[in-house]
Amino acid sequence: MAMKLGLVLGSGAARGWAHIGVLKALEEIGAKPDIIAGCSVGALVGGAHLIGALQEFESWARMLKPVSTLRRFNLKLHRGGFIDAGPAFEAFRDYDRNIEDLSVKFVAIAADLATGEEIAVSKGSVIDAARASSAIPVVFHAARKDDRWLVDGALANPAPVSHARALGADVVISVDLNAVPRVLDRFDAPPAGVPAVLPRNEPAPEGVTGAVAKLIDDTRTAIERQFEFAKARAGAEPHLFETAYAAADIFQMQLARARAQIHPPDICVKPDMRDAMPTAFDRADEFIAEGYQALMARRDAIEKLLSA
Repeated sequence: MAMKLGLVLGSGAARGWAHIGVLKALEEIGAKPDIIAGCSVGALVGGAHLIGALQEFESWARMLKPVSTLRRFNLKLHRGGFIDAGPAFEAFRDYDRNIEDLSVKFVAIAADLATGEEIAVSKGSVIDAARASSAIPVVFHAARKDDRWLVDGALANPAPVSHARALGADVVISVDLNAVPRVLDRFDAPPAGVPAVLPRNEPAPEGVTGAVAKLIDDTRTAIERQFEFAKARAGAEPHLFETAYAAADIFQMQLARARAQIHPPDICVKPDMRDAMPTAFDRADEFIAEGYQALMARRDAIEKLLSA
């Protein structure tokens, strides 16, 4: 009996465009998931793939620019959040299908705003499930489903490997967009043992006198740079939004790591998204390419696992 492949597409806001590249790479190597478990943007991309809207979704993503991104949403400040994502989701409503009718098992992870409970949405509209899973608190309006108000599943399970297993996956590939987080390294000291002076492409001085002169010059330069760094670091303060972004990244990274200790994937794909702001929806080209490359870097391991 062939092993069932489960694909986990994790949270990450705009970084989730990398999931498009992952799906392209999987198709290229002939690995077709039997199960997709998505969280937040992972549910959005995974859902678009399963209802046959991924190509149009990708074209839409690649056309986004910083200003046009905002035009796709309804900026409406009220108690639920300051962006209503409804218009963007409704644009794809004609593609919508019920999860029960899909040929591939699908689950979208959300969180109950009232209880904090992890909610697995595995029935009903694919689009509604993706919208609930990606409702970032404060930013997007919470989504109403049955008697619950649902928000971003990243608060509960950023990379839901456990749900892929629960749906019958024998092999699980997890795509973790927060494995390489955007932390505020500009406030960190230089790593111990790393020279402060970058090597210069200069010919080595001849004789003892020249060597001593170079040592003195390099030492003075190193001291000056250390003083400049210390002064800049002492006067630096985190900005509001970069603090929020870094805090969200750190939270999701730690939560994903903790969950992976309990429910480890067979293969974890870790696109390097440290330079990717979660609001950079206009960088789809770069992020799609990064997702493709990250999956292809694990191609041999994936093919070996599936052929076992």
